[in-house]
Formats: sequence, structure tokens, C-alpha cells
Amino acid sequence: MLNLQHDAQGRRELQRLDLSIVPGKSLGWFRLGASIWDIINFLREQIRIIPSVDLKYDDEAPISTDVFLSLPANGIHMRFDGSSQRLKSVQVSDFSKLRLTYQDSEVSSGKVAPSFLSIYKIFGPTYPGELDGEKKEYTLNYPGVSFVFPIPEEYISSYISSSDLPMELPNGTSPLLSRLYTFHGPNFRNSVAPPLHKSVNSDGIGIDGGEFGEVESVVAELKRGIIINFLSRNNSNNVSTEIILNVTTPQDLLVDIGSPLRTFFKEEDKMRIHSEDSNANDATERGDGEDLNSSQNGVESLSREEDSVDYFYNYFHLGFDVLFDGVTHRCKKIVLHGNVPGHFDFQRYKRCPYKIVVPKVLSTQMSNEGFFLKNILSLRETFFWIINISFNISC
Repeated sequence: MLNLQHDAQGRRELQRLDLSIVPGKSLGWFRLGASIWDIINFLREQIRIIPSVDLKYDDEAPISTDVFLSLPANGIHMRFDGSSQRLKSVQVSDFSKLRLTYQDSEVSSGKVAPSFLSIYKIFGPTYPGELDGEKKEYTLNYPGVSFVFPIPEEYISSYISSSDLPMELPNGTSPLLSRLYTFHGPNFRNSVAPPLHKSVNSDGIGIDGGEFGEVESVVAELKRGIIINFLSRNNSNNVSTEIILNVTTPQDLLVDIGSPLRTFFKEEDKMRIHSEDSNANDATERGDGEDLNSSQNGVESLSREEDSVDYFYNYFHLGFDVLFDGVTHRCKKIVLHGNVPGHFDFQRYKRCPYKIVVPKVLSTQMSNEGFFLKNILSLRETFFWIINISFNISC
């Protein structure tokens, strides 16, 4: 479990959050389908109203199991798909700390108690709910949102064999809401992350995926490079761009995917003597080297003294780095990041949704050298864990 605790001053100044319920899409800022990277970055900026954040995950299976993000001081709990790291449901368990609205009506606030009767009036008729006799709870379901109410033990028998809704208990009171879920999927117990094309066209955290929108997929081909497939917003055409080893230049990236968030220069490379690129000086003499233009958002100009130093373009928001040769100024390595919980680089990079394509020639070579690709791929859990920490593509 990871805890992001803000200072005590933020806790003293805690105020009630004002969130709007959009069934199946969002709860306030928290948009279903948003990435955990975007949401945590957003929460770090909300010191005054969100003083603490708890992250929970399975140490042994952080990819194949769900990841949970809780705001204990605000009564909100979020559930993310472990593989895509995208939000699939939001639970509210403490209504004293929130003001919830639906359209133009108050569902819960300091003045309005969220009772079964009031919620039924706001959201309208629906099918009979589910009674759980063991937990003594009644769940009222609507598409994309569910409400859970505790039922006193003495009244459970009245609803076991009846289709009546517990709008008003025999004692004249209406059950008060204990939990609320907004989700995508058949129900909150079996929620799934919404398709990317639906979530990127909604309002909320993480909608600004850059000029070309969110990254839908990245296809990595060993010894060649990657193809980035962007999913644009507002039903515009999808955009794809390619980063090719020994071909792509910084200018190409600036045009194709925009400026990096940071440029990092390798001060010392002790492994350079082992590099296959032994003709770098010849390339300079041929005039193949290119100068970097000055730009904003992490792009820095290179002086002549720095020309021989390799440098990274860090695209934290896209989940990868591109290493350029300091002499030829061409791409020599691509690093794809999985943002695995528990890894030392967690939350530094957004998860890169990449797939690896192994060329037939290389696959045959690996087999001849004793690497049995089929056996490796059969260990799906182990293999998936390894490649999702980070994956290097280099010439």
C-alpha cells in the first residue's frame, strides 16, 4: 500500500467536495476510463481538499488484479483495471463529506439526507432491486449507478418474498444510503473500464491527451521501432506516427507528437565503448548531424560542447522515452514503460499500451540459439510482468 499524505494544514482546511453524478460516465472530476497516472497527478494538486490518498494493489500480481485508490478523508474509493490502469468504478461511502447532485437535484448534502425515498424520486422508476439477507442490504440499480441501503434485521423478512421497494419501513422511516457506485459494465460487481473512444470524449480528468489525443496502442517491432496509434477526440480521424531507429530525428518528433515534457542529457556513458555505432565520427564528417532547434515544454538547445552527448526526449504522458545519438541526432533507442505498482518508476510514466511484434527472422534466430519463444510466451503472467516494467528497443 502506498500512502500520499499531505500536511496537517491541508487537513484542517478540508472542505466538502461538490460532485455531480453522471451514471456510467463520471462522479465529478473522476471520469470512468481515466488513467491512474492522470488521476494521481490531479490529486497531488488538491492539497486543501484532498489531504490523503491510499493506493492498494496485489504485490504478487499487480497487473492481473485490480488496483484501488482511496481518499479516506473524503469517503471516495476508486477501482482501476490492473492491465489498462483505467478507472472502472467509483464508490462513495461517507456522504457527510460530500455534496452530490444529479442534474438539477441534490442527492446528498449538509441539508439533504440521501434516503431511499428521495433517491427514487430523483432518479425515477426502475426494476426491483436486490436484497442480500446475509448482509442486510438492499441495492437499487440504475444503468451505470447503484445505491446500497442497510435494512434493519427485524424488517428483512418483509422483503425476502416481496417485490415491494423499501421506500418506507414499517416504523415510518426511509432507509438512508450507505454506499453509492457509479460504474461501466453490467453492474458494479462486474464493472469494466469503458472503451477508450467513449472515455476520451467525456469531460473530466485526463481528457487533454495532447494534440492527437490519447494513445490507443503502440506496436513495437524489434530492431526497427514503434508505431503509435492515437485515438483522437470528437470523432475526428485517428492519427498514427512511426518512430524508426537510426532514422527519426528530434524535428520529426516535434512535428509528429509534439514537445517532450523533459530533455535529459546523459552526462556519462560508460558502456559507449561497446556500442555498435562505431562510425559516429564518420557520420559527422559526412554532415549527417542535425542541430536541435530551441523550443518550449522540455526541448532545450544544444551547444557545440553538448553535441557529442546522447540525450533523451522524455514523454512521461505517453509512457516512453526516445534516446538520440549526440552526434547524428537520430533515434538510437526507445524505452517503453509499464508503470507497474511497486516499481521504483511507478507514477513517473503513464502506462504505455504497447504490443511487441517479433520478426520471423529474429524468432528463428532465438529458437536456434536455444530461446524457445513458445515456452516463454506460455508463461504469460511472468512474461507480461517483465515487459511491463520497461522495455528497450534499440539497434
